Amino acid sequence: MSNDEDNTIESQKKPIKEEYISNAPDDSSAPSLDEDKMVLATPSKVEYKSSEIKPSSEEESLSAKAKDAGQSLKDLIIYLGQKAKAISHEKTTDLKAEAAQTADLDIRKDARDIQKLGDNIESIITVFENIMTDIRRERYGEQERLLIGYKKLLEEQVNVIDARLKMAKRLKLASA
Repeated sequence: MSNDEDNTIESQKKPIKEEYISNAPDDSSAPSLDEDKMVLATPSKVEYKSSEIKPSSEEESLSAKAKDAGQSLKDLIIYLGQKAKAISHEKTTDLKAEAAQTADLDIRKDARDIQKLGDNIESIITVFENIMTDIRRERYGEQERLLIGYKKLLEEQVNVIDARLKMAKRLKLASA
């Protein structure tokens, strides 16, 4: 290799210098094995020349194609993310609307069921309000005891309603 080529590496090598430092009073004698020694070493300086290697047109086109492919992949991922977000937003909106319609239907059905009770519902409400008014007239200690008892009575009435509902469903299935 000649010095004119760009890919050459110049290095300057220097030998490592060893110096022995002795703790003995007499420095003129050669170092012996019993003495403490210190070795000083200086590193060599190596210099490297670097040169720019110009890529060929084929390498440049491959690099450009790789960059284009990377950008296309990035664009595709962004598009898919936006599409997924739009679809999930649409599905969420549909589910909310469907839930609202179902809730409205349940409310309407409950209202119709209550209306079917007709005149009976008014008397039930009147009895409840009269009992609550009578309890309010009592002392607080007595109110507490009466309200606990009334709540237990209502819970038992709910249990009777549930039992009759189950019986009606069984009889409906048996007659069908």
